[in-house]
Amino acid sequence: MEKTTTEGIATKKILTIAIPLILQQFSLQLQLWVDRAMLGHVDARYFSAVGNAIVPYHAVTAVILAVCGGTTILIAQSVGSGNRRDCQNYAECSFIGNAIFPVAAFLFFFFGSELVFKIIGVQSPILEYSASYMRILCFSLLALGPVTTSFSILQGIGITKVIMLTSVVSNVLNIFFDWVLIFGNLGFPQMNIEGAAYASTISNFLASPIAIIYVLSHKNIPFRISVKNIFHFHWSLYQNVLKVGVPSGLEYFLWNIGNIFVVSFLNKLDILATGIYTLLFSIQVVPLFIYMGFANAALTLVGHKTGEDDQKQAVGVGLKCLRISLVICAVVAAVYFIFPKLILRIFTNDAALIDYAASFLLIIPFIMFPQAVNNVIGRGIRGLGDTRWMLYSQIFGTCLVIALSYLLIFAAGLGLLGIFITLLVDETVRGAVNLLRFWKGREFFFLKPFGKVTADKPVD
Repeated sequence: MEKTTTEGIATKKILTIAIPLILQQFSLQLQLWVDRAMLGHVDARYFSAVGNAIVPYHAVTAVILAVCGGTTILIAQSVGSGNRRDCQNYAECSFIGNAIFPVAAFLFFFFGSELVFKIIGVQSPILEYSASYMRILCFSLLALGPVTTSFSILQGIGITKVIMLTSVVSNVLNIFFDWVLIFGNLGFPQMNIEGAAYASTISNFLASPIAIIYVLSHKNIPFRISVKNIFHFHWSLYQNVLKVGVPSGLEYFLWNIGNIFVVSFLNKLDILATGIYTLLFSIQVVPLFIYMGFANAALTLVGHKTGEDDQKQAVGVGLKCLRISLVICAVVAAVYFIFPKLILRIFTNDAALIDYAASFLLIIPFIMFPQAVNNVIGRGIRGLGDTRWMLYSQIFGTCLVIALSYLLIFAAGLGLLGIFITLLVDETVRGAVNLLRFWKGREFFFLKPFGKVTADKPVD
């Protein structure tokens, strides 16, 4: 007979949800690695160009994804409570509502990308490379609304294999188009950095229908979504999604504002410092993308348990996800310590760059553990319905990152090392506080108890 304990049920469900999400995240990161690896062998300056472009682009897309996360939380809690009607209503209104922000972001980047890079201190010729890359890549945003809404619905239900499949197909297409367009194969002209942007955009558009069609038509979806109702958009209903999603969106916006300040400091410090920082960041996210699969599993399952009004099991599931994530961090840390230069050679063949970056790569394992606590438990807190707490935590974190990094980089003269010390302090402090909030719940800081998100009823 199958185990019915909280521990046994949690393990099975965590793995079912997390493993496809881990593979999806690896697929997305592989797409960026392939772009940078191919471009790095054409011209080393493309490292900094892509690095500068990715920072504001990810800042905006992270906000959009976080707002769409309101759909995930509401559907997860509705699934837990067995209310299929609410699941359907939130899914239908989200398709139009979640598309508004990506369209606005597209217009912003298409017409204002060069100004953005000037503001953060990017200089020629990197500025022109970054702006050219961004003007093409931003077309991907036009597909982001419906595909992200589909992902949010699937994650809220707990079906993640389709999310993985969509991302894998996109990545395979991206590698092919990179080879064709960056280097000029199969009769196409060599397009260098613009070719990488076209490759990413085309692959994203071609793969997006996989998730959208599945959500709208597959029998595994436990509620029927009406295409007709999607276009009868109810603003009053979508406000419930915004109530949950906007605090998370602001949280991610503030995190990325801090990161943009860091990049601007690095651009003033050394033109190659940004490239090295973004290169190390790309490597640092390897363990992050592994344990973020478990973090997102925590969000879904904590949401289900919260919908069932079972706070004890909700917290237990979140803590189990954290334990698994810390084991993953320990394994990855060992690899970083043993093979630092070998890992860096995957991305560049510049010996001086490898020697300089290797010492900083050895610092990353010390940041990973508190970062895992912060991210996994943060997702658990959102699953419980408390997205505002995470916003308050990030306000503190952004102020800390901007102030401390500036002092350590310039006043203390630590340069790039100052950034990594700042990250360690920030993740450690916020990780500890968020863990106490999730664990203690009702008593910590005398805040309101966790519980289901209260949602206004839709207008029929």
